[in-house]
Amino acid sequence: MLPIALSPCPNDTFLFHAWIHALVSREILPQPTYGDIEQLNQWAFERKYPLIKISIACFDQLADDYQLLPIGAALGEQAGPKIIAKEPFKLEEMVTKRIAIPGKETTAHLLFNAFAPPAKEKIFCRYNEIGDLINQSKVDCGVIIHESRFTYEKHGFHQIADLGTLWDHRFGLPLPLGGLAVRRDLPETTKMTILAALQESLRYAKAHPEVSREFVSSLAQEKDPGTIAKHIALYVNRETEQLSSTGILAIKTLLQCAGKFANVQKVKPWVYTYETSDFCNIKRS
Repeated sequence: MLPIALSPCPNDTFLFHAWIHALVSREILPQPTYGDIEQLNQWAFERKYPLIKISIACFDQLADDYQLLPIGAALGEQAGPKIIAKEPFKLEEMVTKRIAIPGKETTAHLLFNAFAPPAKEKIFCRYNEIGDLINQSKVDCGVIIHESRFTYEKHGFHQIADLGTLWDHRFGLPLPLGGLAVRRDLPETTKMTILAALQESLRYAKAHPEVSREFVSSLAQEKDPGTIAKHIALYVNRETEQLSSTGILAIKTLLQCAGKFANVQKVKPWVYTYETSDFCNIKRS
């Protein structure tokens, strides 16, 4: 069994379902553990799992020991984390606000720092606690991720800013949020087997979406089937199937935006592929 760690988010569980349930390749069977993205990042810092979902924002701290897989990445097109609040206000007023952020080492936090004025106070918490913290007036606003980007309005919240839209306006690239990281010390044959199993699992999921619905819903924050379907449609895309040169440029740009790419650039290949050791030459199948 291969210990793996992933989020309960629908784009992850949709991708992994067939492999976890032995509906595809059985050469290596995964033993999954689930955690919110900040917990996953902490496990990655501890080098705890050979295969793990991480925030792209913290990859610079992991690149010596992990490589990104060319499958399973979450890149949004003109969409990303949103800043929400109970009462509308202008982004420029953030200096007077307390804000809840879903983890210190997350891409959401990196984007907030890049596109919003400094907040009066930051509160770091789990992604599924943000709405309650706002409702309890413990914070004035929050950065939401995952499925809640589709449901915040029905819970009485207002959008202050879409950080994905701000990213798109500045860079014109997809927004890299998370990716699958594999430990460098795994045998090459094991990495190849993992990659092949994930490719099979994604093909199965797309061909038989009804098979994974109960499993995906059981772990999702939002249970509404329509919300789950929208989330999968948004974040399981061509870049999830295989990172393109555009996707890799987007990752590089995000890390450069925070002054973090120098550490990654020192280690190659930082995106794993068995076709070439040159990350720039990764091609779609």
